[in-house]
Amino acid sequence: MASTTSNATPVSSTVCVFLNKNLHYNSMFWKENPLNHIFPVLMLQVILSVVVFRVIHVILRPLKQPKLVCHLLAGVILGPSVLGRNKTYMENMFPAKEEVVIATMSQLASNLYTFIVCIKMDTIMLTKAAKHTWKLGICCLAFPIVLIVSVDIAKQRFFPGLNAGNPFPVQFSVVSSLSYFIVVTRALDELNLLSSELGRISSSITMLNEMVSAAFVIIGVATVQKEAKSAFLAILSLCSFIVFALFVARPVLYWVIKQTPKGKPVKESYVVAILLSTFVMGVTTDAIGASFGGAFMVMGFITPDGPPLGTTIIRKSELILYEFFLPLFFVRIGYFTDLSAIKNWGECATFATIVIVGYIGRLIACLLFASSMNLRKSTAVLLSLVLSLQGIVELIQSIQWKHLQLIDDQTYATSVVSIIVVNAIITPIIEILYKPAVENFDMLRLGTRSLGTTSNVGELRIITCIQDEDNVPSIISLLEALNPQEISPVCAYVIHLVAVASQSVPTLAPYKNHLREFVRPSVSDNIIRAFLNYSEHSKGPVQIQPFQMISPYKYMHQPITRLSQRIHAPLIIVPFFKSEEAHNIDGTLRIFNTNIQATAKCTVGLLVDRGLRSSIITTFSYNMVVIFIGGGDDREALALASRASCQPNVSITVFRINLRGTYTLEDQIEKEADNTLFRDFEAMNVNNGRVECVEWMADDVEDVMKALRSLKSGYDLVVVGKHHASPELQALESWVQYLELGVIGDAIATLDFSGGKMSVLVLEHHHHHDDNNRKFDNCSYFSFT
Repeated sequence: MASTTSNATPVSSTVCVFLNKNLHYNSMFWKENPLNHIFPVLMLQVILSVVVFRVIHVILRPLKQPKLVCHLLAGVILGPSVLGRNKTYMENMFPAKEEVVIATMSQLASNLYTFIVCIKMDTIMLTKAAKHTWKLGICCLAFPIVLIVSVDIAKQRFFPGLNAGNPFPVQFSVVSSLSYFIVVTRALDELNLLSSELGRISSSITMLNEMVSAAFVIIGVATVQKEAKSAFLAILSLCSFIVFALFVARPVLYWVIKQTPKGKPVKESYVVAILLSTFVMGVTTDAIGASFGGAFMVMGFITPDGPPLGTTIIRKSELILYEFFLPLFFVRIGYFTDLSAIKNWGECATFATIVIVGYIGRLIACLLFASSMNLRKSTAVLLSLVLSLQGIVELIQSIQWKHLQLIDDQTYATSVVSIIVVNAIITPIIEILYKPAVENFDMLRLGTRSLGTTSNVGELRIITCIQDEDNVPSIISLLEALNPQEISPVCAYVIHLVAVASQSVPTLAPYKNHLREFVRPSVSDNIIRAFLNYSEHSKGPVQIQPFQMISPYKYMHQPITRLSQRIHAPLIIVPFFKSEEAHNIDGTLRIFNTNIQATAKCTVGLLVDRGLRSSIITTFSYNMVVIFIGGGDDREALALASRASCQPNVSITVFRINLRGTYTLEDQIEKEADNTLFRDFEAMNVNNGRVECVEWMADDVEDVMKALRSLKSGYDLVVVGKHHASPELQALESWVQYLELGVIGDAIATLDFSGGKMSVLVLEHHHHHDDNNRKFDNCSYFSFT
């Protein structure tokens, strides 16, 4: 017999089972079958789902298949389509009494997943980004829905068992036409494309789609009501819930952040309270007639991302969610997927037609607006593919249709198969064809920029990345040492790096909050105000352009390098993070350092900050030493010293080490360029009492280290190149602790070198990553015109 809800809609079948109060297996000595108990079966389901998924992922990863496809295939294998053909297996693995347990666990998994992903969304930033893509977003929604509805109307006869008034065709058309933020960002994160141009545009488009989806939810809540009065009350209740979340719950969350000391994680009691409040809101939305999944989405939106609150919640929730709960969700999907039920191939053709028609609609929209958004045609085509990806939202909707008996076993199985096929085809295409490195091809044709090829007359644009307030004095002193003058002003693009959890959409945006008055200024406010204060009191013209980079560390480099190309900055200064944990070989902070060195089309300076003795600009004095061994990076260090040599409060020592040895023809050419540059620098500063040039002859690497140890410890900054035109030193690169600092930089940055009191700036020019760009380094250094 069938059980029904209050509105007489069948939801499930009633099964009579023996009530065993012992949920767990007693012991092997009782001679019982552990699979007769609920909890052992649940543990077995988790174990099998994880193991089968891992095996499939290892096998399919060379084929560039996403994790979603591997999860779904694992669920299908564990379900009635493969292993479930064995009756004994099916009776033990999916007994009737287990259905409620796995249904509850999988429902919890999908809602927690929605909650976590929504926390990672910066709604304000994405909404601002959507302003520039709203026309494309509307067309990417309107074109597919018109085409899909037309196909549905024409092919309804291919969906068996659809009665008059069945809402499935309309709901299916809407779901198939929308591109969901949760689905797209998850796929882009797996492809490492979140911060790419493709990722930014698709994220903003899907954000607009989420707003449309929310409107459909409100309409759906009203339409399921029987009377106009109850429909009005349902909409009023849902709107009141959203208002409560925005104007009551959200301020409470910010109050929790204010109660958390700087640098400390949020108290565990607060985290537990927030999670419990989310469940309470879920019960509330379910009571007013909306899905309780909407509450998890709303709570995710209003929870601030990043440290301390969002990061803490995500860190405490992600592992158990992804490794335990989500596999159960896919097991349940596979349990209802019976491939043997697919017998009507006309319906399969209908699904294929709908998928193709939906993609054609998105493709037309993307191609129409490609020129207006400065998109290449190939990028527009790939954008339409990204927006056609399907995932967990469509799976949740399919299983709801199944439980409401709007579709039969065949239609459900066909929908799951279509999701697998779509993602299995689209994801490899995107991964193979889309190369973020060629997004800014027109800029790359101009070559790389460097300090040596940048004129000393005109504005010097520098990008400075700040992790925390401790970096501010060193960066300010370095900017002042570069001698800003009316003839050569300095424009510093100050970027505060705000690390957030993985899968968050990277956002690089101008920072304006510091202009407002706050009782308790944020870290970003303090950093930006310090630089603005320096700009006002500097003796030379210094302009500050404040930015905030909100992103996981692994994505930060792409927006920053794009900015450097757009403004033609010859130098990016990045802090070298001091935490030992951060410098673990797999540490995300270290990944940021190495990524930006590898991708920036200019010179990158890695600053090992040891603090400064004098950081007040009114009494500014700076003592700098440049280690010059030879090579393009060392020439960049000398170019920086050339600019600083005109600053009356800066003392410079250029310590040249001539390393004897056997050199190739290419090395000889490098050495000639080094000699010419060094002699020009000496000639320029022959009457400058603040500049001293010292030469040291060395026979081997041991003599080089002896020369370095002879340095005094009274320097504020040591400037050195990462790579050197010396085969002996290059051979030692595999032995250094931090390869991103190079051999000499790594040696000087150690705490036992001169007591660890000198800051170190390691410079690297991009040509070491791309030999094709060496031709751009043939320009004359120290150019004044």
